[in-house]
Formats: sequence, C-alpha cells, structure tokens
Amino acid sequence: MENVFENKVSGKIWNTALYIRLSREDGDKMESESVKSQRELLRNFLLKNPDLKLYDEYIDDGYTGTNFNRDSFERMFNDIRANKVDCVIVKDLSRLGRNHIETSKYIEIVFPMLKVRFIAINDQIDSFLNPQSINNVIVPFKNLLNDEYCRDISMKIRSSLTIKRENGQYIGSFACYGYIKDPNDKHKLIVDEEVADNVRMIYKMFLEGATIRSIAIYMNDNNYLTPSEYKRSKGYKDRHFSTTGNPKWDSLGIKRILTNQMYVGDMVQKQAEIVSYKVKICRKVDKDKRIIVPNTHEPIISREDFEKVQSLLARDTRVCTSTKQLDLLSGFCKCGDCRRGMNKKHIHQPYKEYYYYICSTFKKSGRKACTKHAVQVDKIKEAVFAVIKQYVNIAITMDNLIDFINRSEERTKETTKIDKMLKSKYAERDDINRLLEDLYPDWKKGFITQDMYLSMKDKYSQKKEEILSAIENLILQKEAIKNGLTTENRFIENFKKYQNITELTRDVVVELINNIYIYEGGKIEVEVKFRDEYMNALQYIEFNRQVYMQEKKYQQAQIALSM
Repeated sequence: MENVFENKVSGKIWNTALYIRLSREDGDKMESESVKSQRELLRNFLLKNPDLKLYDEYIDDGYTGTNFNRDSFERMFNDIRANKVDCVIVKDLSRLGRNHIETSKYIEIVFPMLKVRFIAINDQIDSFLNPQSINNVIVPFKNLLNDEYCRDISMKIRSSLTIKRENGQYIGSFACYGYIKDPNDKHKLIVDEEVADNVRMIYKMFLEGATIRSIAIYMNDNNYLTPSEYKRSKGYKDRHFSTTGNPKWDSLGIKRILTNQMYVGDMVQKQAEIVSYKVKICRKVDKDKRIIVPNTHEPIISREDFEKVQSLLARDTRVCTSTKQLDLLSGFCKCGDCRRGMNKKHIHQPYKEYYYYICSTFKKSGRKACTKHAVQVDKIKEAVFAVIKQYVNIAITMDNLIDFINRSEERTKETTKIDKMLKSKYAERDDINRLLEDLYPDWKKGFITQDMYLSMKDKYSQKKEEILSAIENLILQKEAIKNGLTTENRFIENFKKYQNITELTRDVVVELINNIYIYEGGKIEVEVKFRDEYMNALQYIEFNRQVYMQEKKYQQAQIALSM
C-alpha cells in the first residue's frame, strides 16, 4: 500500500533500526516467509525516505509478543541507549508487541523520553512527522485488539492441550527419563530399554536401604549419564539442558525419579503451568489439580514398589554413621507416648557394645516433655520378627479357611438358594412392570377411572420398590457368600509369601510394617500394614461360619421333625 509518509524528508538523518518479529504461532522455519516479507516492506520504505539511514536489522524469529524479553529487541534497546539508534521502524504495532500495557509504555513514554522516532508503516504512525498519530485513540484500541488476539490464541491452545491430557495423550517436548516417544505416535510413550534398568536400579537400591545421596554418588562414581546428558547424547536439543561443566547426579534428580508416578504406567501431566499468556513464568500445580490418566503406557516400576517408596520418603530416616546406609528400622520406630520418632544411639565401650533407640522428644527437651523409652535394637528386631511370623501363620490359616469356604457344600447350597429367590423376585418385578405399563392405556381407554388409575399406580409402584429392595439385598448376600473375598486379599498375599522367612530385612519391614511403638518399660507394639484387609478376611470367615452353623441347625431341626 502507498504510505502517507513517503518522500517527506525531514532534513535530519535518522539512524534507523528495522525491527522484525515473528511469533511462534506465526511459524517455525529457520527464517520464515513472514520475516522475509517484513524485511522487504521495511527496506522499500527506507528507499523511499532518504532521511532514514539503516543502522541495523533486529530480528526476533520465534518470539512471543506478550513480553519484551527478546534477544534482538534487547540488543536494539542497548544501541538506543548508546545513541547509535534514534529511529525504530516496524511493519505494524503488533510486531513491536502484543501486550497493550507494555507496548503503549514504549510508544508513549520510553521512545519519546529517549528522543526516538517510532514508525509503524501499515498503521500509518510516525511520531516525528505526525505526532498526533501516536496520541490517536485508535492506537490503544489497536494495541488492545493485538493483546486480545494473544489471549484468545492462548485460551484455545490451553483448551486443546487440556483435552489431549485428559485423553491420556503425552504432549511434553521430551519423554521423562526411562521412556521415549513412540515413533509411530508422538503422543504415546514406550519404554527406553537403554536406561529403564537404571530407573529400576535406583528404586531397588532405595528399597534395600540406600539413601538418596548415596544413590547419587553411586551413579556418578559409575559414570551413568544424567537424564539431560543422556538426551543430549541422543541428539535432543533444548535450551534448558546444561551447556557448561560436567553435569552430575544429585539428590534432587534421584528424588525426582523416585517420586515420578509416570513409572507405574500412569500419564501424569500439568505438573507446572505458565502463570498467564503475558507472564511467562512456570509455577507448580497442586497435586490434586494435576491431570492423571492411569495405565496409559508400559510401567517400569510396579505400583506396589512405588507405593513403598512413597511411604519411605514420608518417614523421618537417619543414616548409620558407620555403614552410611539406612538402618533396618530407620523411620519406623516411634515413641509410644508422644508419637515422635526415636533416635538410634550407639554404646561403644571396652566391655560392651550395642545399639538402642531413645525418644527424640526426651533427647531434645528432657524428662518434662517425655521419658527416655530406651530399648535395645536387637530386642526390637526380635519383637518385629516374632510379630511378622505370627501374622504369616494367620495369613496361611485364613487362606486355607477361605479356600475351604469357597469350595464348601454349604456355601454352594446357600448360593443356589439365593439364586432361586432372585429368579422369583425377577419374575415378580417383570409382572409389576407389565401391570404398570398397562395401567395408563386402560385409563385412557376408559376401562378404569382416574382415581383407580392413581390408586393402583401408587400400590404397584410401592410394591415394585419393595421387590427391587429385596433383589438388592439378595445380590449383596450372594456377593458376600460367593465373591466376598478371594485369595487376592492384600493382607493374605503379602504376608503369605514370607512363610519361609528366616531373617528380618529392610524390604520385609518396608512391605509389612506401618509403625513400631516403644513404651516406657520396654513394651513394644508392632503395627502391621493391611489392617483393613485383615478385618475383611476375618469378617468373611465369621460370616460364612454363621451361615454354616445356621444350615446345620436347620438340618438338625428337619431331622427332629421327621422322627
């Protein structure tokens, strides 16, 4: 288009900066057609205005207009401050920026204060030849429209990404350590077998008692590449990757792997988000607001091991000073009175050497806060081992009883009886439904009055509710007898597998123990895991025992009547 400012030479020679910007939404080529078209437009404008002398071009290709943190813009502004540039030309206002507050500040305050001439060709703005063009009401209006464009695009992109996340599609730039993007579908993850064993090893070491710091040291000593270095070795490029020094594993990196739910096969996304389309700062998203879709890809870590690790991470653990490893009972021993953690102490004298636990509250605050509760470690281990063996025997006994119940003749008879009752109730329900369906046509045809219709409808509806309630109760009874419990009970399964246990290990403690409470006088209380599952098994056995006893009484009564 013809520009109104062409050929109006001012007499002053202006050192001119041609500023060109292309947003990520506009394209992602090395130097896109949009950049070329902007350059051509700006250079043609220079040719027609001999008072404008080109100093340099400043191109921000792939930068958003919502803020001014752009490399070339900052370079241009440094040249302005150094009095090398006193004129800035852009294609239009949107190329300078799409944040209406910041853009207006530069146009109305910053540039005039620094005596910089500003020209937006397509918007017919020239702060020197036509000062009123800057103050025209249309300028802030156009800036608002440019700002609104970004907001609208941002909302659409966020909405689209949320839908993809909720559908279990991976939208990250890079897969987390241990996975790669499926070559056939970039929104799916597959296991990267080259490093998946490293993840498994980290979990195994932690469960066996290694500390997070000792795992990091081991990874460094054995020259395992960090996740970022591994990605770099595979040709991935990202500005967040370290570019200097020799990256090392650290405690934060190990903990990040130990807490990553992605490793159990769940798609966990939206762990961080940009504050707004104007403020390009990432902030963490609360766990309850993250988008988690279970079982979207192959797991590297079992869900059971992952839960064990999370439980351990939540505990207050101490490292043994001599072995540099977590103690067997570290994080599990608590004072039975104040419920605070216990501290492990070491007695080393020429005539005796042993370890014991004392209450941390007593250690810090003295007897007024709590008492010592001192118990030797060996005694605690003996008590824990004895309790575990006891519950192992209980689990085996329960497993045998449940197996017997599931195969028992009385149980089969009870199930058959309920099935007959259900069949009868289903027939009653169908009859009532037919009667209710016929009522309305009968009323409309005049076979019955409206009062009769309403009365009979209420009566049949009430009867139907009674039948449905009876069916529901029978189904619950049948489930209690037939499917109330299987051998998949977590208490039975987790304790039964240790039926040949010969020694106490940390892995056993982690899997089976919740807390170990130590009371004054040496009393030790061991709180095992899976208490709810234990009660479910116990109730199932007791319920079926009562059914069995009632059946026996019924049979005895029948025999007595026949005599």
